[in-house]
Amino acid sequence: MHDWHGARRGEFREYLFALQQRMAVMHLLKVTSGMDSMVLGEPQVVGQVKQAWHSAQEHKTLGTILDRLFQHSFQTSKLVRSETGIGHNPVTLPFAALKLAHQIFGDVNRLSALMIGAGEMIEDCARHFSGQGIRRLTICNRNPERAAGLAEQFGARSMGLDGLAEALHEHDLVVACTGSSKPLVEHEMVRKALARRRNQPMFVLDLSVPRNVDPAVREFGDVYLYTIDDLREIAERGHRKRNQALEAATHIVDGQAEAFDRWMNLHAAGETLKSLRNRAFNERDKLLDQARRELAAGRDADDVLARFGHRLTNRLLHAPSIQVRRAAEITDEELMAAARKLLLDDPS
Repeated sequence: MHDWHGARRGEFREYLFALQQRMAVMHLLKVTSGMDSMVLGEPQVVGQVKQAWHSAQEHKTLGTILDRLFQHSFQTSKLVRSETGIGHNPVTLPFAALKLAHQIFGDVNRLSALMIGAGEMIEDCARHFSGQGIRRLTICNRNPERAAGLAEQFGARSMGLDGLAEALHEHDLVVACTGSSKPLVEHEMVRKALARRRNQPMFVLDLSVPRNVDPAVREFGDVYLYTIDDLREIAERGHRKRNQALEAATHIVDGQAEAFDRWMNLHAAGETLKSLRNRAFNERDKLLDQARRELAAGRDADDVLARFGHRLTNRLLHAPSIQVRRAAEITDEELMAAARKLLLDDPS
């Protein structure tokens, strides 16, 4: 990599690490299962790994072993997520918000959401809601240009705060997170919006400190108001549950790593047996050609067959015989026992 980029030798070393054998296998299985992520159990990483795998397939840079390892990691990820709760509970505020929205409305695909603000938290919420296929998304901010810039990322519409009161009734979900020192979503504003919505429920999430939504709107039976403290409690509870699931996930990954080790051993044995057979067939074919020439020269057929059998036996036993003699010379009892078991089927 240093050569490719024309970089100084060792320039990237502090950013890289290397794992070998079983540790490398365990690392990939944990990464694809979401066990190595900053947000425990998050599912995005397995998609990124699959993308890398497909890219490697397209460029023909995967060998048999690496290809099998990646497929095995995807199977392990599916097993971990189906048999543990590592990805089931919300551990981030945007995820917790989505969880609440699902509980209130069910499928969010038919809903519209209004994001008041344009900071990092609003951007995260917009990304999560947009990723769930929400029907319509609106970004509202004191600075219309900033709202438009964020809206462009998600194919949303944008507006300034001066249009908030008029647009509020059009949205099922309202998420507010600004630096305002006073409520932006006022009691009377919500009352009028509910009247225009014919009392269809509205989910209001206030992530601001101080509050951006008048707490008095709780008196409306069709308003579900949650604050950042409510979401933090949900996220912390989800985090505890995911940590509990981590132990079960670790057992699954350990078992799947052992399964891959067994496949690797069988694969190596298969390659050895393939080489052994090819070597035996090559020796046989050489001696058969020699026997055919002798027959064509008029030699006695029984004599030719006897010579062929004698030569083939000597060729096949030559290498094992040398190794057995060397083992005897150095008193390598382990190799002698292995030779008896492999060549003579003698388990003693």
